[in-house]
Amino acid sequence: METARIHRVGTVTTGIVFIAFGVMFILHLFVNVISYDVIFKLWPLILVGLGVEVLLSNLRPDKLVYDKGAIVLMFILAFFAMGMAGADLMFQYLASGQLF
Repeated sequence: METARIHRVGTVTTGIVFIAFGVMFILHLFVNVISYDVIFKLWPLILVGLGVEVLLSNLRPDKLVYDKGAIVLMFILAFFAMGMAGADLMFQYLASGQLF
C-alpha cells in the first residue's frame, strides 16, 4: 500500500522568511550596512514567497495542505520584529535629542 505524500504550503516560505529577516536584523545590529527603512520596505516579499510556493505546489501531484499555523506564526513574528526595530529606532532618536 502506497501512501500519498502531503506537501504543507507555507513551511518553506516561513523558514526562508525567518532566515532572511534574521540575517537583515543581524546585519543592522553588528555591521550597520542595512537600515531599518530597507527592512520595513521588504515585508511584501513574505506575500510573494507564499504566492510562489502556492503556485509551485499546485504543479506537483502531491496532496496539498496549507500550514496555517506556520503562516500565522510567520506574520506575527515578522510584525513583532518590525515593532521591536521601530522601538529601537525611536529610542535612538530620543537619545540623540531629535524629534520625529
